Amino acid sequence: MGFIAMVVGLMVGVFIFSAVEDSIDCPDAATNPEGSATCDKATGMAWAVMGILPITLFVGVFALFGGMNNIAFR
Repeated sequence: MGFIAMVVGLMVGVFIFSAVEDSIDCPDAATNPEGSATCDKATGMAWAVMGILPITLFVGVFALFGGMNNIAFR
């Protein structure tokens, strides 16, 4: 079941990546340089968060489906 959780978590991460990429539309740097710079900064932060999210989803869903039952933390 843990492998199913891994696949589900990574698929959800890929779906979220594509949704975020489609929703971000930065203004042109020639007409609005300040807005373009702010948008680039926000886009970079969004991609950093989106890079961490699939790992979190993987661990959470892996644990939810019982992938950590046989791990003993001592």
